[in-house]
Amino acid sequence: MAAKIKPGKWIKVKITSVPKAANNIKTMIRVFEKDQNMQTTRKRLAKSRPVKTHIRGGRPWADRPQRLPVVKIEPGATYRVFASVDVLRDLESVEKFVEIKSTK
Repeated sequence: MAAKIKPGKWIKVKITSVPKAANNIKTMIRVFEKDQNMQTTRKRLAKSRPVKTHIRGGRPWADRPQRLPVVKIEPGATYRVFASVDVLRDLESVEKFVEIKSTK
């Protein structure tokens, strides 16, 4: 399905089933984090989790908190991403777990 879609368009990707392999889950998370709604949520969460600083070795040291998971990999979740070449290649590797439609 991803082979039929041309790069340079917006697509909607719906998760039909959850993969069991960790590498497929990581691929889906990487692709779905490119959704604009996920990016705004990530920025909002980053502002709400401030960086703590303390002195270590006479210099200020920053303790950055870990990222909170934003993307949910569950059946029925839908994400809108831009179909670039790298996204289409990633979606080809997980196409048995997703349904891809072009948007207009």
